[in-house]
Amino acid sequence: MGVNQELKIIHRSYGIADRYDNGTIEINKNLEKYPELKSAIIRHEIKHTNNPRFNKKDFLHDLEAPEQLKLFTLIKFIFKHPLSLVQFLPAYYTRKKGLVLDLNLIVIYSVVLSVLSTGIVLGFVL
Repeated sequence: MGVNQELKIIHRSYGIADRYDNGTIEINKNLEKYPELKSAIIRHEIKHTNNPRFNKKDFLHDLEAPEQLKLFTLIKFIFKHPLSLVQFLPAYYTRKKGLVLDLNLIVIYSVVLSVLSTGIVLGFVL
């Protein structure tokens, strides 16, 4: 974030967190009960670029996320707040923003699906 840019955090009832190209971070309101996890997630979101398009830096940053976050605490949070699973959908709809596409997840899921499909096909052929 720029030196003069103020951090704006908006609470929501679904997902975990997202950062938008204007620097705004939307974060699940239930993370207030998990201050350590909330801080780690906000630090993670701040490190994203303001680029609204898919880019390598943000993609690689998301792949490093499990190392930055306390994974066990995050898993507990997800089980206690099932609407946070929306974060792992490559596309979802909200009244405010309409259709939201997460290109990072689309790429990751496509690669995983391609690898699995190739493995299954090779398993039948060989």
